[in-house]
Amino acid sequence: MGNAEKLAGIFKLFSVGARVRIVQALKRRAMCVTELTSQLGISQEAASQHLRVLRNAGVVWFQKRGFNVYYSLDKRNMASMYRSVSALYEPGNR
Repeated sequence: MGNAEKLAGIFKLFSVGARVRIVQALKRRAMCVTELTSQLGISQEAASQHLRVLRNAGVVWFQKRGFNVYYSLDKRNMASMYRSVSALYEPGNR
């Protein structure tokens, strides 16, 4: 995959407001789906679907604790995405 396609994928991934809000919430701490639905005001089905997309993209990972699954940000992959997007604004990238 070329750089342009990679960037397009990143922008597409974060083009949905609920996904951005999930990432913002998980930036503070790990949460289970129930906490995310309560905090964000979205259905459990919607939260699970968005988490699946984010997990497949490497943005979040999960850990099972008892009966609950807690989601956290994959900070390494997020940093890589940030660097890719930031490169758009470097001199000479017009």
